[in-house]
Amino acid sequence: MKVPSTRTEKNLRGFAFFLIQMTLAVLLFLLFCVLSAGGKPVVDDDPVCGYDACPEAGLDTLNVHLIPHSHDDVGWLKTPDQYYFQDVQLVISSVVDALKQNPDRKFVQVETAFFKQWWAQQNDRVKEAVQNLVNNGQFEFINAAWSMNDEGAVHYQSTIDQFTLGLRYIQDNFGKCARPKVAWQIDPFGHSREQASISAQMGFDGLFFARLDYRDKNRRLNDKTMDLLWRGSANLGNASDIFTSVLYSHYSAPGGFCFDIVCNDEVIIDDEESPDYNLERRVDDFANYIRGVVEHYPTNNVLITMGDDFRYEAAMTTYMNLDLLIKGFEKFEQTYNDQRIKVFYSSPSCYTKAVNDYVTTNNYNLELKTDDFFPYADGSNTYWTGYFTSRAASKHFERQSNTLLQVAKQLAVDVQESYDNAAINSLKEIMGVMQHHDAITGTEKQHVANNYHFLLSKAVKNVNDEAGQILSTLISGTDENFEFDSCLTANVSACSQTQGDKFTVVVYNPLSHKVTAPISLPSYDKTNWHILDPDDNTVDYQIENSLIDFSYVDDAQTSKTTIQFSAKDVPAMGFKVYRVEANALQHKVKKPPNPRVLVGYDDTSFEISEETGLLQAVTMNGVRLEITQDFQYYSSQDSSGAYIFVPVYDQISRIANGPISTTLVTGSVSQGVLQDFGSWGKQFIKVYNDDRSFIEFDWIIGPLDISDGVGKEVISKFTTSLATNGEFYTDSNGRELLKRTRNSRPDYDYSDEQPVSGNYYPVNNRIVIRDASQDIELAIITDRSEGGASINDGEIELMVHRACQHDDGRGVGENLNEQEYGTGNRIRGKHFLVVGPTSGNGEKSLAAIERDVAQRKSVQAWSFVTSKDVSGSLNTLQFSGLRSDVPDNVNILTLEPWDDGTVLLRLEHTLEKGEDENMSQEVTVDVSELFTLFTITELQETTLGANMLLEENVRLQWPGSAIDDKVSPTKRDVADLAITLAPMQIRTFWAKVTYT
Repeated sequence: MKVPSTRTEKNLRGFAFFLIQMTLAVLLFLLFCVLSAGGKPVVDDDPVCGYDACPEAGLDTLNVHLIPHSHDDVGWLKTPDQYYFQDVQLVISSVVDALKQNPDRKFVQVETAFFKQWWAQQNDRVKEAVQNLVNNGQFEFINAAWSMNDEGAVHYQSTIDQFTLGLRYIQDNFGKCARPKVAWQIDPFGHSREQASISAQMGFDGLFFARLDYRDKNRRLNDKTMDLLWRGSANLGNASDIFTSVLYSHYSAPGGFCFDIVCNDEVIIDDEESPDYNLERRVDDFANYIRGVVEHYPTNNVLITMGDDFRYEAAMTTYMNLDLLIKGFEKFEQTYNDQRIKVFYSSPSCYTKAVNDYVTTNNYNLELKTDDFFPYADGSNTYWTGYFTSRAASKHFERQSNTLLQVAKQLAVDVQESYDNAAINSLKEIMGVMQHHDAITGTEKQHVANNYHFLLSKAVKNVNDEAGQILSTLISGTDENFEFDSCLTANVSACSQTQGDKFTVVVYNPLSHKVTAPISLPSYDKTNWHILDPDDNTVDYQIENSLIDFSYVDDAQTSKTTIQFSAKDVPAMGFKVYRVEANALQHKVKKPPNPRVLVGYDDTSFEISEETGLLQAVTMNGVRLEITQDFQYYSSQDSSGAYIFVPVYDQISRIANGPISTTLVTGSVSQGVLQDFGSWGKQFIKVYNDDRSFIEFDWIIGPLDISDGVGKEVISKFTTSLATNGEFYTDSNGRELLKRTRNSRPDYDYSDEQPVSGNYYPVNNRIVIRDASQDIELAIITDRSEGGASINDGEIELMVHRACQHDDGRGVGENLNEQEYGTGNRIRGKHFLVVGPTSGNGEKSLAAIERDVAQRKSVQAWSFVTSKDVSGSLNTLQFSGLRSDVPDNVNILTLEPWDDGTVLLRLEHTLEKGEDENMSQEVTVDVSELFTLFTITELQETTLGANMLLEENVRLQWPGSAIDDKVSPTKRDVADLAITLAPMQIRTFWAKVTYT
């Protein structure tokens, strides 16, 4: 051993030893930090994400994109919370741990409602780890809406809102790397063209789904058109084009290759010394499966889903097997048509980019689709068209809640409320859940439906209180709270606020043009009232008997009568206050004459048959049309259930036996006839004096009698002699109309083995028939989503209620037969009839009139009622959020708080090309002096989902659809406050505001 010769040498060696010890300590500390943080001590400063993080997909190899995913329903067989605490929190936690073990592994996360719930429970170390996984492309958000929304029974406004909510949450917490690039709609039961258009406007490059008609799928498999280009709008052109891919075999893992703990498939063993060694054989099996798949796709890329419902609760079990499978393909080379099969972890975004690279390099045009994927049938007699109507009351409650949400958001802007308003955000979130494809569809178990209604009712109550306080402040000019209530039970003639001798009604109009709204409230047998409008003018009213006796509603005090009046010209995005007081003076009621045939007014009226009691003709917009309307029902076959509509199509019956009784009801507000169809239903047909643009059908149907063991599916049928040549039109999520041809499909040979349900389509707000020879058009407008059809020329039918005896075998495990108050459900709703020449009334085309009515009935004026005396403290009795009117073809779709000093603003053009000679043109709105309480000083245009500036949105271009070169959209001058809209265009802005 060498001995140090001097003290200096000893000191140097000691110092070196000290440095080594310190270095080791620092390294150990850093290692501890790495392990504690789950990967890296700090978030990457220069992340590689998006398409840059995609694995290399060669142009000369067969690229197999493995997609690890978990489809997590936000309620179905369990409530959302039950699913989260029993399944989803385990899925996400397990996946995050597994991804950290191998940087090649990937996972796609979809439902933001669940992710937010999980994220709130994590500590900073886990959050840091997830941020890194996002930044390196391993943990990828796709779709990223609050839920995976249905596409048949949803309104476009609610779809946009729930995407906006989810996208903002992801953007706020993860930044640019988390922006989704594709839509992932793998489970909805049919697919709408408007959903494709919305996806394109969100900035998505791709759209993926699994369910389409079995004949359409077979044709696409044979023609290698499972990858296609979908044009989402007939008005927006190729700007609405989006790459679309149909999954090969649902969204499950291939047979024999499910490695989740709930599966029993053979695991992969790569130990050659083991008697159970099977790596090479399993690679061969998987390669053979791939060779079968690639035969049906147009490029050298195939997408293989490795997941299913609530998979990856123990993620390592799947990832370890997939690791071995990928290595097996590297070790045992497999080929297809002389191309090496290359298997790797990927994502739908990376698949989209790889297909784009291939078609661009080869100048290959994908098939272009311009209609939609409705209706969906998975077999020769099983059409998923029942859910268009299932749980009709739930569908209406959701539509009402959307209206209240828009009202609350607008009021929040008026008083400078922040984006973080807890009550409004709570309603946004449950509304996002309600768009889910097992919520708004009515295809969930009954206890889950009850849970949805509980959550929605709670959120509505809180937002009602919030909006009521804001209204109180605006009306009084103080902090006084008038305790306004929305009287949601007024449809069953119950409202505690109107039981006394005095109450106040505030009618709020959330639309961008003034409206005249009919108001109907329980009057509790009082017949004499005095109503004053904001200008102290006396308002006409009339007293009517309630549609039925609602005394069976045992948790609310119901009334046998209602008071009805018209709130005239309620200002745009504003309100009017009406003061109502019982009056000792006798109210003079005009006695109706002896029963007469003609009901209504000179320009708008209808005729009732004295023989049958049914409608026999209508007159409107200068046209008299003979038309009958009746309630009928189909008897259900055993396979009819929550999803599927299978009627005994040649057995359609009336719900009434013989002629129906009628009662003429007239007054200064409306003229109408009350029809009694027996124990199953009643209906009030009426025309309003102050709004003659439609004829209203206010009906109540139920309970349905299925005591004979046979399900019943009730329709409202309108029958005319119009020559419609097998054609009719339905809206797409409340936006563009699509032509339907009976017993025909544009993309594949259609067999009409089910002539009724096979011709049913979703009607979100309008169904139309036209007679070109007479130039007459008839539209029926709905107050919620329903299934509709034209089974015979000149007819329209809308399904309004259904009760089924059997489950349809599609997973829910229950028959659809809702019960309330010890009996089957009663469903109350309204239809609105518009008829006339296509040219309209001389001012607007009939299409423009229909759209105006549909808009007013989809987002209706909202009534707030209080029994408190407001007369002592009045600041204003009427208010408009707009200084000036916007053009008739423009609507402010969204106004809500966004950031400090910023609001989110969306404007939409409400007409299609060619619908109106004057209004189906580009239109410009100057918003610089548009709003009453604030001034917009700057505008930054964003994508439809408001998660990025429009100039940052550079979408992939496709041969046959490329607009120009791959250039960024033109950056907008923030000082430019003029917004130009083309037909059907929606534009979205972050608007910087200052309050006056």
